[in-house]
Amino acid sequence: MEDYAPTRWIIHFAKRDLLSATDREQIAESPRALADGFGRPHVHAGLGIQRLRKDLFECRAGLHWRVVFLAEEGLLTACDVMPHEEVKAWLRNFQ
Repeated sequence: MEDYAPTRWIIHFAKRDLLSATDREQIAESPRALADGFGRPHVHAGLGIQRLRKDLFECRAGLHWRVVFLAEEGLLTACDVMPHEEVKAWLRNFQ
């Protein structure tokens, strides 16, 4: 995997009001964990990071939610937060 050194996060997701306080807390923790572990396979194994496309990834945020993010050199940009089933459907329309 290429060397990504995240320097900042941009977070936006439409479903914020649908999430419980616990879900929001787990999602809020994911950028810190990703910044520490992205690109370091032994560290990020517990985060459930999966490559979806060339620079598009997902990671677990709790049991039910996934954070979909773009990885560019020095920047990880969260695109959305959704259940894994929605990630699969969303990918069919992602260009």
